[in-house]
Amino acid sequence: MNVLSMKILSVACRFGLLVMAGCALAGCKPQQNAHPQPVPAVSVSVPQKLTFDPSITVTGTLSASEQVQIVARVAATLQSVNFRDGDIVHAGQVLFTLDSSTLQAQLNSDQATLVNNQRATDRDQALYPSHVISLSDLQNAQTARDQAQAQRDIAQINLGYTRITAPFTGRIGRRTVDVGNLVGSSGNTVLATLNKIDPLYVTFSLNQSDATRFGIIAARSDAVEHQPVDIQVPGLNEPLHTTIDFVDNQLDSASGNITLRATLNQPPVNLLPGMFVQVTLHAATPDSPWQLPVTAVKDGSIFPVSPDGTVSQLRINTAPGSDEHVILLSANDTTQRVLTYARPDLVGKKVNVSNEAQSQHD
Repeated sequence: MNVLSMKILSVACRFGLLVMAGCALAGCKPQQNAHPQPVPAVSVSVPQKLTFDPSITVTGTLSASEQVQIVARVAATLQSVNFRDGDIVHAGQVLFTLDSSTLQAQLNSDQATLVNNQRATDRDQALYPSHVISLSDLQNAQTARDQAQAQRDIAQINLGYTRITAPFTGRIGRRTVDVGNLVGSSGNTVLATLNKIDPLYVTFSLNQSDATRFGIIAARSDAVEHQPVDIQVPGLNEPLHTTIDFVDNQLDSASGNITLRATLNQPPVNLLPGMFVQVTLHAATPDSPWQLPVTAVKDGSIFPVSPDGTVSQLRINTAPGSDEHVILLSANDTTQRVLTYARPDLVGKKVNVSNEAQSQHD
């Protein structure tokens, strides 16, 4: 073996010894354990006593519960006006009378025609069995009688239109035509307007955000109806109390508002259709309401944190509160800590409650 070969062999042996020494050293050193998964740090809240008034006040408008235009349905001269402008009139009361002489004469003429045609029909019916007249002659006589009867009925109806009565009790406006004028000659002439003012309707609107916050959109119509509202009327110290009785079935696409209505039964006499009032809508709340941050609720659930830090999930019922809070309708344990920010992914896991964010119960 020459000198070069011996040098190469020596270097190889030294390298092998170094590799073996490294492997032995690695085998002698105990393997370090992997770091445990860090426990998430979370903030918690506990239910707090309700500290705000869950209500909203908007402007509403009074309107008549019924309104009708009193019109002349036949052409005749206005003969009398039987009320004073602005009076309270009663159902069935005669408001206007029209000259009935022409219509009475027409009724008399049509009645005479009917009597004559009835006699002709009776005669033809007696002659037909003996084949003195044909069946078509008898049928023509019967048709003429029926037409005369219809014409007589129309004349009788038109004569009844000369006495114009109130369809319901209410306040009538000013008359638009004076006695002696011809009415009804060019269509139905409006003589006055009658408003039913007991009850009165209070119509108001909520925008989409407020309607959602107060549960108007989410709830069933029968659940929203009968929700209490207060009506503040100018000149009255105390508000009038009533309930919602109508919620529209859609939002106005132009304004983004939804229309609601309440009813005032036996309203004060100084209230009239068209007046503006202030309407205060109250959210439905329990007797002893508690609230949580709105961020703590997700899909109808909150996420309690047990004393050992384990997160669970609990279904609850809520009502609208402020922009930042919801009202708990099923707060069984008001000392229970819940995640301030709902985290369904932490259910069943342990968490670390940060001292800085931990809420204190009142």
